[in-house]
Amino acid sequence: MTKSTRIAGARRLLLRLLAVLAVFAVVAAACGNDDDDTTADAPATQAPTAAATEAPAPTEAPVAEAPVSDRCGDPARLGNSINFLNWADYIDVGILEMFEEECGVSVTMDTHTANEEAVAKVDAGNSGYSLVIVTDYAVEIMSSQGLLQALDMGEIPNVANIDPNQMDPYYDPGNVYSLPYQYSTTGFAFDATAFDAPPTSYSAIFDENPLCGQSSLLEDQREVLGAALVYLGYDWNETSQAAHDEALEVVLDARDCVTGFDSANYIGNLAGGEVLAAQSWGFAAGIAYLTNPNIRYIIPDEGGTIWQDNFVIPADAPDPYTAHVLINYMLEPDIGALITEYTIGYTPNLLVPPLLSDDYHEVVSGAGLELTDEIRDRLVWQVRGEEHSIFADTWSQIIAAG
Repeated sequence: MTKSTRIAGARRLLLRLLAVLAVFAVVAAACGNDDDDTTADAPATQAPTAAATEAPAPTEAPVAEAPVSDRCGDPARLGNSINFLNWADYIDVGILEMFEEECGVSVTMDTHTANEEAVAKVDAGNSGYSLVIVTDYAVEIMSSQGLLQALDMGEIPNVANIDPNQMDPYYDPGNVYSLPYQYSTTGFAFDATAFDAPPTSYSAIFDENPLCGQSSLLEDQREVLGAALVYLGYDWNETSQAAHDEALEVVLDARDCVTGFDSANYIGNLAGGEVLAAQSWGFAAGIAYLTNPNIRYIIPDEGGTIWQDNFVIPADAPDPYTAHVLINYMLEPDIGALITEYTIGYTPNLLVPPLLSDDYHEVVSGAGLELTDEIRDRLVWQVRGEEHSIFADTWSQIIAAG
């Protein structure tokens, strides 16, 4: 495949992602968005949709028999089919077709657009899913409610490939229930032609905004208020009333200058030049860069967030063994490289980086997405607990102000 062909494919990906951004906005994490107060009990109170109460339609016929490779586990235990629930547009279906051909297992993939939607589907029972991908805090919610089964690491030898930096997370100590799929960050994206000197601080949007009317913040209470808190010198997860009162004033002042709180359209606006600076997810800045090579991404001096999507197996999964095999397959270096090229995210697999294309590295380098040790030191996880309901309270005051 030539460079021009790969770039053309990447541009098609941009158009496809922009088409789903209206629903994908809640990926704010996938990117850690929780516009409602999210506690361990929240998903249980969400009424599941009709789709959530029905198992996916079984595959009518298994994939034609094929020689099973040594990447497919024990053929005697491997199922003929598996139902997989993933974020929308978060894997190239060609990868699943490769698994079907190599292992002789038919994969039916459904998609979700919010962690709460995925949790509700599994919580309803008899979901039919043997493998699910959700973001960090959702793992903690699901495990606390008994919705997940412990992983058998003996069936996932490729766990040895995973970067220790992405293991043993706050939401699943010891990785009892989850393993990382892909991860990214939240920081600040901007058009380099709009600044005499590149911005390095949230002051570019919270203090003397030079792009009044051409900048935006995410529609995400934890990201916006967290950024305001660290700008003021507090911790991103600060819960004191005094700190939130200060952060409220900072955000209300910024609101008068930004075009809005936008998680749905800002990628296209950055790419097209309508917005010149925006609080942004890392992968999104990479997507915008594909069309507009003037886009740059930074983690401000004050810090940013890191978030991670994960493999989990429901407690009532009909075929947990095949789910383990599919997890292990996606942790193969060559498969992991295909996944990361598609998402423009970061891989947790230590063996993947040497396999990534020049085009991927061109986007990462050109847009400023390199994840160095120094940048890692400025990233925090968004911790969620009952005390963090104050973020929803502060956010409601911002919304009420118009």
